Amino acid sequence: MPWPTVVSTAGVATKGANVGKKDIEKRERDWLKAFNGGDASGVAKLYEENARLLPPNSDIVQGRGAIEGYIKEFLTTEAQLSFKLLTVHESPDLCAAVGEYEMKIPGAPDDKGKYIEVWRRQGDGTWQVAEDIFNSNTPLPTA
Repeated sequence: MPWPTVVSTAGVATKGANVGKKDIEKRERDWLKAFNGGDASGVAKLYEENARLLPPNSDIVQGRGAIEGYIKEFLTTEAQLSFKLLTVHESPDLCAAVGEYEMKIPGAPDDKGKYIEVWRRQGDGTWQVAEDIFNSNTPLPTA
C-alpha cells in the first residue's frame, strides 16, 4: 500500500498530525549539525533506542548505543555531509524520507549517494529514526 505524500505548511508536527517535509528537513538539519560538529551522541539521540543503521558493505548496526559508536568511529575521518531531501512519504505515525547526500573526507575522493530514513512518531509526539540505509553512487572497482 503506497503511503500518501502530504507536506504540512505549519512546519511543526503535533500528535495526530502528519509530519511534513519541513519537519523532516529540520530534523535532518539537526542530524547534520551534530554530525558535522563531531557530536556522535547528538546524532544518536535522533534514533530510536532499537533503531537500525544499514551502512553499505557492513553488518547492520542495531541500537542507539551501537549507532553512536559507529558514528563516533566514522567521525575520525573528519567527514562533512550535506543532504538533499527529495521526497517524504507519510502516514500519521511513520514517514519515509528519500534523499541524496554529498560527503567530503579530507584526503579521499568526494562521495555522492542516496538514503532512505524511516521516521516513527514517539509517544510524546516527537519523531525519531527507526531505520536508516544509505549507499554510494560510486561504482565498485572492477577486478
